Amino acid sequence: MATGSTTSPSPRRLLCAALAATLLCVLGTPGEAQRQPRLATRYDDARLGEEAAKQVAAEMGILDDEELQEYVQRIGQRLLRGLPRRSFRYRFAVVDQSAPNAFALPGGFIFISRGLLALANNEDELACVIGHEIIHAHRRHSAAQQATQARSSGLLSPWLRAANVAAYGREMERDADRGGQQLAAAVGYDPMGMSTFLRRMGNMERMRLGFTRMPSFFDTHPGSRERATNNSMRAQEIRWKRDPELGDTHRNYMKMIEGLPLGQRPEAGVFVGDRFLHAPMNFHLRFPPSWDKQNTNRVVGAMSRDGVVYLSAEAPAESAEAAAKAYEEQLAGQPAAIISSKPVQIGRIPSWRLEVEGSQGRSSVLAYVTLIPYNDLTFHITGVAPARNAQRLRGRFLNTARSFRPLTDKERASILATRLRVVSAREGETIEELSKRTRNAMPILPTAVLNGLFTDHRFEGGELVKIARAEPYPSG
Repeated sequence: MATGSTTSPSPRRLLCAALAATLLCVLGTPGEAQRQPRLATRYDDARLGEEAAKQVAAEMGILDDEELQEYVQRIGQRLLRGLPRRSFRYRFAVVDQSAPNAFALPGGFIFISRGLLALANNEDELACVIGHEIIHAHRRHSAAQQATQARSSGLLSPWLRAANVAAYGREMERDADRGGQQLAAAVGYDPMGMSTFLRRMGNMERMRLGFTRMPSFFDTHPGSRERATNNSMRAQEIRWKRDPELGDTHRNYMKMIEGLPLGQRPEAGVFVGDRFLHAPMNFHLRFPPSWDKQNTNRVVGAMSRDGVVYLSAEAPAESAEAAAKAYEEQLAGQPAAIISSKPVQIGRIPSWRLEVEGSQGRSSVLAYVTLIPYNDLTFHITGVAPARNAQRLRGRFLNTARSFRPLTDKERASILATRLRVVSAREGETIEELSKRTRNAMPILPTAVLNGLFTDHRFEGGELVKIARAEPYPSG
């Protein structure tokens, strides 16, 4: 959850989010997707893509690293030289997502996650991935996929759910692979980069590095093991010549990603088991055990098959009662009714709790909303479930709200910021020996996978190796 984020969806949309059984629906109702205009023309692509790009930026967040953003932009613009004609004004950005991911919105909006940057080992691999996404946008694969969908699931809806983009068909993936490799080769990159990246991605996915489970490159790009083999064979047939201007694409790339945040960022809060600790906002929250946790740029929460509970932040109110009145005013005219509304005490904080009944078609839903004025914000802790499950989950929802409190000194001191560091290997050194010498915070297996190595690898000396360093997050 981003520091100081105060933009929240309306209560009605929050209720609809729970009905859809996902935290990430908080920006749109289920019926919204069916009303989206179809991608009939390139003009539609550009217009809807721009709207979706704004939602991606709001939900996922754009990484606050100007140098890295410019670097990805330069690679993207370079690749566009190999495109016969440009149908859109292409834009490239790095999103603040720890899972390796890349996706293209209609109209030429290309997004790369910081997790993917950490996984790639050279500029050739990154260029092939970006080229792949350019081809998706250029060939209007989103429009083609939308046209062939049997159900009216809506194309824009997944982007409004933090860019969980609907997977393309296999033929579209092969087309994007082939075109992306050709784009990369045309401007001096090694087309083999797509194959080596996919193989490393497959190894990482099978090992599961421990990042929070979010949509990844595999979720939207199926059949990667087969594709890696096909891409390798194709790369050997493509005629290309290295552009000397690119220099050493491995060493230059490693220099660029030095210091990249890995995993959870303390600035947006971190999960430690079932507990969520947010140092900049100074609060603790405990979610129900074993529920799936998620932290987006606007909300943080947990979800089970039966319900969802999440926290969002709004602009400050004069009091808890004033916040409740504002909430009730937002519900006016909506298919929802206030069942109860009363003051409560959360720790030492005077707060307010409302029980709200809503409807979605023939279904009923109950929401337990706790409003907590704290540190110049009003925090909303909302637990929602279908009416048939609500009473059973009520205790878990209220316990989550009751767990809200300031951080202890011990909790604050336990928060670590993990960043990627690039170190030089010594001759004859193993990964285990290098890790001990460099204070690597990653276990041996993920270190090997991240660097495209076997766990028993011995270095010749001088190789650049990606490791992780965990350092105390600054307090205050």
